[in-house]
Amino acid sequence: MIEFHPISIDDFAWAAPIMRSSNYMCCGYSFVTQFMWSHAYNTHIAKYDDWVLIRSDVGDACYYLWPAGKGGDERKAIEAMERDAERIGRPMYLYSVTLEAKTQLEEWYPGKFTITSDRADYDYIYEQANLAELPGRRFQKKRNHVSRFIRENPDWQFHPLTKEDLPAIRAFNDAWSQLYENKDNPGIQTEHTSIELLFDNFDKLDLRGGYVTAGGRIVAFSFGSPINDRVFDTHVEKALYDVTGAYNIINREMARNVCAGFDLINREDDVGDEGLRAAKLSYNPDIIEPKYLAALNK
Repeated sequence: MIEFHPISIDDFAWAAPIMRSSNYMCCGYSFVTQFMWSHAYNTHIAKYDDWVLIRSDVGDACYYLWPAGKGGDERKAIEAMERDAERIGRPMYLYSVTLEAKTQLEEWYPGKFTITSDRADYDYIYEQANLAELPGRRFQKKRNHVSRFIRENPDWQFHPLTKEDLPAIRAFNDAWSQLYENKDNPGIQTEHTSIELLFDNFDKLDLRGGYVTAGGRIVAFSFGSPINDRVFDTHVEKALYDVTGAYNIINREMARNVCAGFDLINREDDVGDEGLRAAKLSYNPDIIEPKYLAALNK
């Protein structure tokens, strides 16, 4: 029997290295992603042989992350998760199933799972060099926004994010979450709680980020964590709406300064928001990574 327990900061030391070894690109394989949203998805974690297994209890169903790690044949872990769902008495789903894993699942268990995908759940992945340098005609508008920001804010600076900066960043994020319609947006308020959880554990997680100042004030901040040695996951990016180019400059500076050692940057999904989708597409993603959902048939 799998012994799941609520995910906690104490799980980072053992679980994060196994999750990174999977070499998957999607954001679900970042321990930080799972931990920061655990309050929203009732996330549980377990070690099963050499796998990290993660279960989110949402509604009347159990959602299991496709096994993380390199523990061998995934079938053993999948069948253990199936028994766990049966014990609990809830429908079983596998999420963050890659195209390759989908093919394997269909081969191993013909007709046993109904597999679907939702475009809103696809991850946007970019080459680090493209976000850092904004090269060529397809990035001309982005370079123009950056140039305007620099022109209008000649004293601007990028600062690496440290624990000592957290009080100021927290104050900025508090104010940002109350701007305009943000204060009435349940998703933004849930995210605010998630950010606070990470800041409470900043020195215990492999968080890397930075912020931009101009005119003596913070105008943008961002941070993320590695999914693996090649892929960096951007968890959060916030900027003042009324400062032209603030989002563009923090995006570029994160790519240049924080993500310099990575090949790819995962900027996660668009949750089906048309504005967010347009913004992510405007940066010309190199990969739009599909993620499939596999429902165990009864």
